[in-house]
Amino acid sequence: MVNLRGILFMMMSMACFAVEDTFIKLLSARLPATQILFSIGFGGALITLVLAIVLNVNLADKILLNKHVISRTIADLFGALSFTSAMVLIPMSLLASILQATPLFVTLGAATLLGEKVGWRRWSAIFIGFLGVIIILQPGYGSFQLASLLGLAAVLCLALRDVVTRDMATEIPTLTVTFYACLAMGSAGFIAYPFFGPPIMPTTYEAIILICAAIIGLTGYFLLVLATRKGDVSVIAPFRYSRLLFSLGLASLILGEKLTLPILLGGLLVVSSGIYTFGRERRLVKIQKSVNQKI
Repeated sequence: MVNLRGILFMMMSMACFAVEDTFIKLLSARLPATQILFSIGFGGALITLVLAIVLNVNLADKILLNKHVISRTIADLFGALSFTSAMVLIPMSLLASILQATPLFVTLGAATLLGEKVGWRRWSAIFIGFLGVIIILQPGYGSFQLASLLGLAAVLCLALRDVVTRDMATEIPTLTVTFYACLAMGSAGFIAYPFFGPPIMPTTYEAIILICAAIIGLTGYFLLVLATRKGDVSVIAPFRYSRLLFSLGLASLILGEKLTLPILLGGLLVVSSGIYTFGRERRLVKIQKSVNQKI
């Protein structure tokens, strides 16, 4: 029952992120990426600040000067910049498929940066996942979009963020991490300014969408935290891939995007590789626990 609740929270979280992505794509038809980053980032930080005051959570602890926290915040900044820029420039269905490679890059980063042992089976899964990404991107073909490399940059930044988070002190409150992640997103707007131009006055409809995007994004983040605390992470984690289903559905129904064969085939390879990697990690953890018990 606990795992079932965790799975439900995870899928609700992924649905929230897919809706937030759809709002960003709708807003990008008229508003520059600069404004989207400012509004959602600083808006989310303001909401988090209010929650921190109400819940008496300290947002200015000296532990925030820890190298892991600083590295995570920088990765969040460039991840938000790359992701939002890609969302503005390429179809949402294409970006959603590319993002599914993030867990594979996390495994790669954990092996190279943290020294975690990765066997040939997981290396093979990572390789197959990379092939899926190549199929999605289609480099060398007429349908290749240079801006899709921004999506790949977002994957690298998000993977780095997650790898750093593994090594981060657990006593840092989730609300604190969220606050600085939102500040990083808002700050990314300053970097985007020379490329996308200054903010413009939003319509009432656009202002409502911006507010909803900030609220839904934060809701998704907190649901994600609840999911990881309500059961076995190795069981719940594969349901992260439900985001792709939500994103493709919304992209098709609301944005009118056509789901091409390379996106579907490449996405299937990436997701399958990721699920296998999660399953393999779970099995290895069980084996290690069994060995420790015997010792």
